[in-house]
Amino acid sequence: MKTRLADALWQNGRLSLRHLLDSRREAWVLAWLLGMATAIATIGLLALSGWFITAAGLAGMVSLGSAFTFNYFGPAAIIRLFAIVRTAGRYGERLASHNAVLALLADLRSSLFARLAATPSAQTASMRQMHRLTSDIDLLNAWPLSVVLPWLWAVVMLLVIVLVAALAGGVGLALWILLPLLLATAVLPSWAGRHGQAWANHQTEEAEQRRLALLRPLSALTALLQWRQWGRFEADFRRQDARYVSGLLQQQQMSGAVVLAQQLCLVVAWGILLWQGGLAVSAHNMSVAMLLALLLALFGFSELVLVLGMQMTAYGLSKAACTRLNALVPHETEIANTVPMQLPQALHLQAHHLSARLPGALNGVEQVDFDLENGDILVVTGPSGAGKSTLLSVLAGELEPLSGSLMVNQQPYAHWDWQGKIAYLAQQLDIFDLTLSQNLRLGKHDATEEELWSVLVQVGLADWAQAQPLGLETPLGEYGSAVSGGQARRIALARLLLKPYPLMLLDEPFAGLDAATIGLVASALESHQQHGILVVVSHQVSPWQKSKQVNIDLAHVNFNETIHS
Repeated sequence: MKTRLADALWQNGRLSLRHLLDSRREAWVLAWLLGMATAIATIGLLALSGWFITAAGLAGMVSLGSAFTFNYFGPAAIIRLFAIVRTAGRYGERLASHNAVLALLADLRSSLFARLAATPSAQTASMRQMHRLTSDIDLLNAWPLSVVLPWLWAVVMLLVIVLVAALAGGVGLALWILLPLLLATAVLPSWAGRHGQAWANHQTEEAEQRRLALLRPLSALTALLQWRQWGRFEADFRRQDARYVSGLLQQQQMSGAVVLAQQLCLVVAWGILLWQGGLAVSAHNMSVAMLLALLLALFGFSELVLVLGMQMTAYGLSKAACTRLNALVPHETEIANTVPMQLPQALHLQAHHLSARLPGALNGVEQVDFDLENGDILVVTGPSGAGKSTLLSVLAGELEPLSGSLMVNQQPYAHWDWQGKIAYLAQQLDIFDLTLSQNLRLGKHDATEEELWSVLVQVGLADWAQAQPLGLETPLGEYGSAVSGGQARRIALARLLLKPYPLMLLDEPFAGLDAATIGLVASALESHQQHGILVVVSHQVSPWQKSKQVNIDLAHVNFNETIHS
């Protein structure tokens, strides 16, 4: 059911604003109905109160008998009803619209990331732009919440006011006030929204440049301060920040100009209503109380109209976000042509002149060659910055190679289904504020206690765990704060040893361990991966037998030395 709702957002594999209401149509209809009832009650309360007070006063002025016979109870009851509907409808509309927005967010995120994960290239692009993805998805909320619903409420109330004016003062009066009201309700907001799209695209680029101008020098803050170069980068950021703030001020000025134009249109409508309404009152075609009710209705209507002008950039921001998201999502034909193949048990992994580099990095993997089969161990060594972790990112599917080839069984690496087939121990560990057993079972949710103790023995942590008062239920703290860095690394490694993987990628698995523990862990890894491939990045001296490993030193000319047992 949830998949069907999410897929309703995409037509022909593309995301468009007009389909954002399709996934949760019933929720949006409920929000619109409650908001419409609130708008009718708010404007009706103002108009009817003015009519009632004026009519009651005129009845008393005409004669005392008229004052006694005037029906006070009917209008008073309707006024109270309007007051109750306005209060209840306002809260109900807020609840309904926010429920619809949160549901839309869930549908957008699940469907978007499912499509991004469909092709490795799209996934890689999305990882580099994750900060933009989340903000762009959030921007799409503005389209239904700040544009569609307020505009529909305003249009319906415009038609109601024009209809009441036609019934009360004739068709001529309705046509006279229709033109300025249309300008304020439809023409000006539409023009502002389309013009705001260009501004939104420009401002998004300025925001990205501002972000980069701040973050890039921060990564080298110490060196820049030592060499007294921080002032130059600080000045660059301040210039970029000034450009961004200038764009925001221009948007506020433009929004203010649109709202002013709308107010002028409403003033013209009020003037026309006074002019034509006065003629109708003189001709006894309309009462003074009805004329005042129409004037007050226009005052209430102005609150709906001016919101459209103030939200002029919502359409542009949503449209720009939709365009950027579509640029990242692969087409349906691309998804259909990239259905991954099932990974065979016997693997033959080959790299030929493989080169890769992280975005913005100066160095990376250059011209790497290796040839691996099941049971082989690839040991990657080299100084910091040589590209060891970059190579693991390529093998993990997080980074695309710049050049060269990466093949499995004579087929491109990306053509195989690696979902759940790669064990990856990165430099950044994932230890959660859970118990030891709960952290371990993230690798295998149905693991028994015997299996948990077994992997703890393999990484040399069984004695430590048994010495803890709570044993397997020992809390590890947020980010593993209750254990040392070496223990946290071995816990994350033990999690991977709970089930077999065709490919295991380990980044510095022996960091902080003594020689005896290194031998114990190395033996466990060799036994665990005897039917798979093990790739290890390490600064340590290799603990394995030469007949079981392939060495690559990224500090020197790459070579390929494949020796099978």
